[in-house]
Amino acid sequence: MTGEKKYCGIDISNLTLDICYANEEGIHQYHQLSNDTMGFKKLLELTNEGCHFVMEYTGVYHMNLIFYLHEKKCAYSVVNGIQIKRYIQMHLERNKSDRKDAQRIYEYGYERQPPLYEMPDSLYFECKSLSNAIDTFTQEITSFSNKIHALKKQPTETKMIQKSYEKVIKNMQKEKKDLEQKLEEKLREWQPELVKKVGSVMSIGKRATALLIIKTQGFAHTDSYQQLISFAGLSPVIYQSGSSIKGKSKICKQGGDELRHTLYMCALNAKENNLACKQLYERLVAKGKNKKLALIAVCNKLLKQVYGVVKNDTIFILNNYIYKLSNLAASFIPIYLI
Repeated sequence: MTGEKKYCGIDISNLTLDICYANEEGIHQYHQLSNDTMGFKKLLELTNEGCHFVMEYTGVYHMNLIFYLHEKKCAYSVVNGIQIKRYIQMHLERNKSDRKDAQRIYEYGYERQPPLYEMPDSLYFECKSLSNAIDTFTQEITSFSNKIHALKKQPTETKMIQKSYEKVIKNMQKEKKDLEQKLEEKLREWQPELVKKVGSVMSIGKRATALLIIKTQGFAHTDSYQQLISFAGLSPVIYQSGSSIKGKSKICKQGGDELRHTLYMCALNAKENNLACKQLYERLVAKGKNKKLALIAVCNKLLKQVYGVVKNDTIFILNNYIYKLSNLAASFIPIYLI
């Protein structure tokens, strides 16, 4: 093991960290630590100096650990959970336990050598939390609206319940509006230029602008529009093999549902108001393509336009006009290019 890079696999749960690493003799060591500051200190005591920590993305349970490791200037990687899951399945593992998962994560790190995690700005995490809260309120408002619709169809008296639900909806709409205003302020503080550029694309509204900036961490790791399309889960998937298996082409849907759904709503507007998108939609429909397929193509066109303004450090240009988002209003102001 001398001279080799040291790795430590960490399986994280709400209360515990199950870790696996190799000592100087190359023998695997297993420990279960608490998922708190005391456990983090013990983790650094047990592992060798210069150890590369590897863990899977868990939503929130890994957050305190990565902030601690970042503060201590340790090397660490956060891997997509699906990648770890497929890696374990590849070994035909029959049993599952936290100890076994920690071992497989260690092996994944040792064999694949994942890149180091780049810690985003603190404002990114604030914007992400606000965006998640807005999404939660949106889902709850829709849920209660559906309940009211169902109550109205019942033959019994339900007006009192309907009024209660309407009060809840009204309160949630107020809270959602406050969160949206706070998110807009935080976004302009974190990425003011990106807000102007992405928001200038015709038919990309405030919600889509916020999601695109937050989900891509300010386009920090986006090197092509194909990556952006794939990230949104809108890239095409072909499923065929030989002469017997010829599956229907569809989109992969491996990106964020919220971003994809928001872009779809933007596409409904873009096919009417964004000239390039309108021409694309009409051309596909004229060829006999399904209208939903044409809307997916419009979504991809919008993402190409978004990537274009970000990559070229400019605002949206269309037909000798610049559509610039006003600082005082949410309307687009055309300025003729001389």
